[in-house]
Amino acid sequence: MRLKVGVTKMYRDVAKNIGIEDYSVVDPYNTKLKGRYSLLIISKGYRDRVKKLNPFPIFEISSATFDDLIESVKGLSKLNIGSPEKIEKYLLDIEERKKYIKSLKFNRDVEVNPVSDFVKKVVLDLGMPISKNGIPVVPDYMVDKYKDNKNILVLKTHRYDLTTLERVEDRYLSLISLLNSL
Repeated sequence: MRLKVGVTKMYRDVAKNIGIEDYSVVDPYNTKLKGRYSLLIISKGYRDRVKKLNPFPIFEISSATFDDLIESVKGLSKLNIGSPEKIEKYLLDIEERKKYIKSLKFNRDVEVNPVSDFVKKVVLDLGMPISKNGIPVVPDYMVDKYKDNKNILVLKTHRYDLTTLERVEDRYLSLISLLNSL
């Protein structure tokens, strides 16, 4: 029996990269889906909201960091969906991008204060010193709360024009660029 998978727009590239053959791009966050799905692939943190509308099995992808994405792909692999060869290639691609980012030179002495757990994961992965007195690093979706503070670093988090791996990499590159501009 072939699984019918519903995947959110943000993660359709993951479904393609790991070789899921029968998937549809869906909006389970705001829509009661028609049809029967064996699995919905959604963003981490939305399970309860989606479950209220769509009572299908759910897999949440976490992709704040390279390691989050690696663990998510491994989790999907354990569900026996996709192609083992494509999954292995995708994992190698992620590892390669992670290694490249970790090799970049940037100002690692600047103390920062990540204002969300999401940003904190990226900051910690880069080995940045964290301090309550450090420069606030604010995700773009929270910037309105800090508009009166001119001394902040704004991190773009969800560029939908990029693939999942490109979005993860872009977060790191954006933060590195912000740090190097100080």
